[in-house]
This record gives sequence, C-alpha cells and structure tokens, in this order.
Amino acid sequence: MRRRGAEFGPLDARLLADPLAFLSAEHARQRALLRHLERVARAPGAAGTVALARALAGWLSGDLPRHLAAEAQCLHPRLVPADRTGALARLDRLLQAVRDDREGVLAGLRLVVAHHPPPAGFGAAVLRFAEALRRLLAFEESDILPLARHVLSPGSLAEVGAEIVRRAQG
Repeated sequence: MRRRGAEFGPLDARLLADPLAFLSAEHARQRALLRHLERVARAPGAAGTVALARALAGWLSGDLPRHLAAEAQCLHPRLVPADRTGALARLDRLLQAVRDDREGVLAGLRLVVAHHPPPAGFGAAVLRFAEALRRLLAFEESDILPLARHVLSPGSLAEVGAEIVRRAQG
C-alpha cells in the first residue's frame, strides 16, 4: 500500500564515500526544499499543501538541524587551524540568521498541517529564512567545502564521513 503525502527522502548513504560531495548534494536538496517552502507560504490553503507542510515541518525539525549539527561538530572543528580569513566566524553569523526564523516558520507549518491558517507574517518569515539558508549554503559551497577539500587529508575526510553516518543512525 502506498503512503499518502509528500516525502523528501534522504540521500543515498553511498555518497558518504566522499563526505564533501554528500554535503554538497544535501545542500542542493535543501535548496529544492526551500522552493517548496516558499510555495506553501504563497498559498497555504492550496490543494496538497497539508502534506507538503507536514513533510517540510519534518525537514525543519529533524533533517535540517541534524545536517547543521553534523557540519558544525564533524567538519568545522577540523577547519579551525586552516581558517586564516575568518570564514568560520562568518559561517557562525550565517547560521544564526538561519536559526532566527526557523522556529517561527516551523510553527506556521504546523498550523497549516492542522488545517489552520498560518499567522500574519508567516510569508515574510519564510522569505527571510529561505534567503538566510540560501546565503549559508552558498557560502558553504564557495568557501567552506573548498577549504575542507584543500586542507583535510583523506583520513580526516573518512572520519568526517563516519561521524556523519553515526549521527544519522542514532
């Protein structure tokens, strides 16, 4: 029997053979999810929106925080010795901007899931959140992942991949 509702499955774990490629693929997945989130914000009462809002709420409350924590705890500390430009400090500021609106967006999605209208300002909060996450993802792609690829040894990268797997499993 087929499940009803929207789903956004995880990436294939085999991508973790190259953990930086895995993170980059996850960033692409997140950009696609942001487009769906903006769609919900534009028309929270449209057909199919409840299932989409439920899936997006799952992403915002589960997958996204796990992804951000995995990067912050598995990858970023390994980059501290090589960070000569303050990239990690900038990354922290970008992460805070994402955190600032996440809970409000999540609360609005939960209302949509419960067949209630989101609060006034939901659309603006979604736009701020989406822009903040896009800036974060772009910076990770342009600065953080290239730095990691340049300075981390194959052994360190393998450790990053193993840590991400452990976090995903438990």
